[in-house]
Amino acid sequence: MVWFVAVTLVAQLDAGLLGTSSVDAGVDEDTDRRRQTVVTGTRAERKLEDAVVSTEVLTRPQIEQTGARDLVQLLQQQPGVEMVNSNRSVGIRLQGLDPEYTLILIDGQRVAGRAGPAVDISRFSLRELERVEIVKGPGAALYGAEAMGGVINLITRKPKKPFEASIRGMFGTLLEGDVRGHVASKLGPLELRAGGGYRTRQPYDWDPPRLAADGKTPVGDVATSLPGQRRFDYDVEVAVAPSDKFRAWARAGYVWMDLDGIDISDSRAIFDRRQRTEQFDLWLGAQGQPWAGASLTVRGHYGMFRDQFLFDQRGARDLDDYSQSIARLYEAYAQLDQKLGAHTLTAGLEGFYELLLSNRLEIAQPTRGRFAAFVQDEWVIKPDTGFPKLTILPGIRVDADTQFGAAPSPRLALKLDPSSAVTLRTAFGLGFRPPTFTELYFRLVNAAIGYIVQGNQGLIAEKSSSVNVGVDYRPPPLDGWVFSASAWHTSLSNLINVTGSTPPNPDNPSVFTYENVSNAYTQGVELSARLRLSKGTYLDLGYMGLDARDLTRGRPLEGRSPHRANVQLSMKYRPSGLEALVRGTLHSARPFYLGTGGGAVTNVLGYGSSTTVMAPAYVDLEVQVTYTFRGWLKLFVNGYNLLNGGDAQFNPRPPRGVIGGAQLEY
Repeated sequence: MVWFVAVTLVAQLDAGLLGTSSVDAGVDEDTDRRRQTVVTGTRAERKLEDAVVSTEVLTRPQIEQTGARDLVQLLQQQPGVEMVNSNRSVGIRLQGLDPEYTLILIDGQRVAGRAGPAVDISRFSLRELERVEIVKGPGAALYGAEAMGGVINLITRKPKKPFEASIRGMFGTLLEGDVRGHVASKLGPLELRAGGGYRTRQPYDWDPPRLAADGKTPVGDVATSLPGQRRFDYDVEVAVAPSDKFRAWARAGYVWMDLDGIDISDSRAIFDRRQRTEQFDLWLGAQGQPWAGASLTVRGHYGMFRDQFLFDQRGARDLDDYSQSIARLYEAYAQLDQKLGAHTLTAGLEGFYELLLSNRLEIAQPTRGRFAAFVQDEWVIKPDTGFPKLTILPGIRVDADTQFGAAPSPRLALKLDPSSAVTLRTAFGLGFRPPTFTELYFRLVNAAIGYIVQGNQGLIAEKSSSVNVGVDYRPPPLDGWVFSASAWHTSLSNLINVTGSTPPNPDNPSVFTYENVSNAYTQGVELSARLRLSKGTYLDLGYMGLDARDLTRGRPLEGRSPHRANVQLSMKYRPSGLEALVRGTLHSARPFYLGTGGGAVTNVLGYGSSTTVMAPAYVDLEVQVTYTFRGWLKLFVNGYNLLNGGDAQFNPRPPRGVIGGAQLEY
């Protein structure tokens, strides 16, 4: 009923039934997104319609239209993208592959520091983003390890006017507050940009302490399901672009974030949990055209990530625990693109060096270096008529790792345009992921619950092979309509799992370790449709069917929804300055495997025999309404997780809430 009323109202507005002429009734956006520029799939700028590797893009207007507070909220309803929530981080799962197989980049360069296996995307602000590019499937041929499942590239924005400024403030439930702003200037060849933000949110408990019906008996406990958060972030960038053939830049950024919550052990001891992370990055780079048809890019990056974690037992010190980890990353990169007739050759060199300091490691300071060379040839074959047009993109990257030797990662991608209405794409590639420092050297002793997690220096790299096929259809009579379908299959070998045999026991701690024990696959289909219902009104539909299986254990991979469906309705009405966005995602029931001892730790560690538990299906529903006053002032309200999807054990995510605010922009 809600959908019918919304669509009917928009149709009336477009027809001028509310006192406005039909010519100016709506506000239209780019009906053909293929003209957008992307870089991630080939590491070079291409129009989306020319991209051989399928790329999904979220632009700045789309980011603002969603009203998302952070990268988690922006992506959690993106078709084919799943969030993996925990008390310490939020990771991204692509095509059924866990967060450790998704590479997160900022302007094409790696991010230092992981909270467990995942890069915590909740620490990334949306303040400085121009767009987000998502490439699903094998990306190791260009990006190397950790890109077996795909790549998410966060592209920062650049000044376009002599003076730009904006400030955005929000406040909502859970005493959530968010203030962010930026200033920028482009004066001839000089570009300057600076910005900062602050965010705070209280902890939340899905089962808060309360009194029973008799008014006397306490029910529940003080443990929290979702940590509270405080985050500061700053960045500054200086660039010089004397012509359209050369640009040099320097950028620095800093993020400070605190997470705090409360845990309770099986012995009913209460622990205050606090995690503080700090991230500092410095980027330097230059891009130019040294000769006709050529583009040369040189970049350097230093990243530091500090993670402090504290368990503080109330009323005692025996089980207090503190850990600190400092990860450093040094990265250098050079790439040359050369246009030669129908061919565009890309060759590059990349090297990085990382080290980790931690009181949780068996060795004092593990280090790792990796040097890589890659090459690809984008060959466009088309007759004079323009269609059909075939583009062939073979490429290969060879990584030489100081710990795990050399690993080739080839990829072959094809794009065929039989006509202007149809695009076919396919890609095949190999990938690998060497064990992390945590999996190799980590040692955790949890005396309160009674277990030890021990790294394994005998681990070998995981490997994958993947194939993707897809088709896009744009019906010629229907401007702005696009139908897409894709399918994929990924085989994985030597998967690293935590193994053990007995339940945790405070009197006789159990020992768990990492081992290469599993072979697995993920496969599935994605279907999507974008329908232009009227001027300024679009309906987006999506579906993902997933089959992900652990072949060694003979069971589905844990925590994956076999079915996900997405719906998004976006509406704009220029005369009144109003726009609205309604989006929802249905997640089907997901399997989890609880060990014989029960409890959250056995769920994570997976020892001994296990019982399958199906986490219930849920719907994530959001509504955003925005009013724009004369282009420089926006007022908005956002209702998120309106159906309260989530739970304390399997899906600790923010509960139902509302946040509103204003944005000033010049």
